[in-house]
Amino acid sequence: MKDEKEMQFEENENEEALESSLDKSDNYEQETLNDELEKLAETFRTELKKAKEQGEVKVSENEVVDENDNVIPKEELCECCGERRKDTSVSQNYAYCSECRELMKRYPLNFSSVVVALAIILVAVFGVAGFVSDFSGYNSAKIANDADRENKKFSAVEYYVDACSFFEEKELVPKKLYRDSAENIFSTLPEGVASFNQVAEIIDLALSDFEAKLPIYNGYENLRDKSLTMYNTFNAFYAILNNIEYQNLSVDDKDTILKVYKETGDLIGKELTIKSMTGEDITVVYDEAAVLFSQFMFAYSYEEFDKAYDCLKKLNELYPEHISMFGYELAILEIQSGNFKEANSLADKLIVNNAEDSSPYGIYTYSYRMKGNYKKSLEYAEKGLEINKEDSDLYRQKAITLLLQGEAKEAQKVIEEGSALGEYAVMYYTYLIIANEAGDTDKVTEIQKILDDAQVETPEKVQKYLDGKLSYKKLFTEGTGDIQ
Repeated sequence: MKDEKEMQFEENENEEALESSLDKSDNYEQETLNDELEKLAETFRTELKKAKEQGEVKVSENEVVDENDNVIPKEELCECCGERRKDTSVSQNYAYCSECRELMKRYPLNFSSVVVALAIILVAVFGVAGFVSDFSGYNSAKIANDADRENKKFSAVEYYVDACSFFEEKELVPKKLYRDSAENIFSTLPEGVASFNQVAEIIDLALSDFEAKLPIYNGYENLRDKSLTMYNTFNAFYAILNNIEYQNLSVDDKDTILKVYKETGDLIGKELTIKSMTGEDITVVYDEAAVLFSQFMFAYSYEEFDKAYDCLKKLNELYPEHISMFGYELAILEIQSGNFKEANSLADKLIVNNAEDSSPYGIYTYSYRMKGNYKKSLEYAEKGLEINKEDSDLYRQKAITLLLQGEAKEAQKVIEEGSALGEYAVMYYTYLIIANEAGDTDKVTEIQKILDDAQVETPEKVQKYLDGKLSYKKLFTEGTGDIQ
């Protein structure tokens, strides 16, 4: 511990040094001056450290001493650590020291800031999700309307259903969407016969009892009643088929087949009762278009192909507005009758009815194949598959065309894709022939087992092929140009 005399001596020395350093002229050399100032600063730091160790440094409330014993006003301290001086070399108003700045480059947010940021992000995400959820119904309605205008009927039906479901959940009644949806379902029949009942139910939702009486909505009321009548007509046909007398009917029982065919036809002109929109009983007659199509289905199933063809021809003549119901089937029969122009005309009408329908392209593919124009046939197959990659019969028709071009291996790849989408007898028999021509005996054995297990009767033309009495080229180019 220094005594009082020693401390007084050192203090006098420091004062002399300070006076000496201040007693410099303006002409003093800059380099010498800098050296002197550095020595003075070092002396000051040394003395400050000594004083601090002895507890004799006095620091005001607005100052702090940093780790290097520098006294720093609080307003000059880093706003992050609060211990070091702000690095004003970055900018005059920069708020952080150089060390904190380096740390922020590597980890720009502290833990609490990260938590707050994540919370804000989550709130934003949920907010956007809520908005999207609330907006989805309106967006579906817009997409449906746009698709309808572009004649993309399948998409229109899909998005109308989505939009209607959305508003139903909100306990709202989207009357216009119901009506537009009903019209599109009627023109495309996505659920087959069940679509007619669906149309009637949707229109019941779309119109109140009062609205049903207004002339402006007569068109929808008529569509509803017609759909319900057609639905009941098909049900009457199925009731005839369920007659115990007609069970286990075979293609060889011609008398019974003709009896069922006539009994179905006799529905035309007969009356039935349906419920009106207001719940009243109204008398209508069975729908002739539905009767004719029922007769077609029955006749074709039991190989009465002439009768089946006549039913569809009459349908096309009397009820062309039902093109989606019968167009494809009639076109196939036209091709098999050699009427390629008529078949292609029906395909054109199907496209006009619904731009997203891939079945017309199957008609073109089949038609041009039978005319020997394999290039055109494959072009239409590709166009159809661009519209609908799940049209199994398009794969089958394309595979047949490739086989006729001598590309058996490629044909087998295509028919493999098609069979994965549609497992039915005609597909398997086509696959059997293509695999046989490609030399894939294992696949031939596999398919034959599938057909045997299903107890499917082998078509006459296929049996002749298997017996070596008919070449695949004749099978696919002569007569119907197909398995049946």
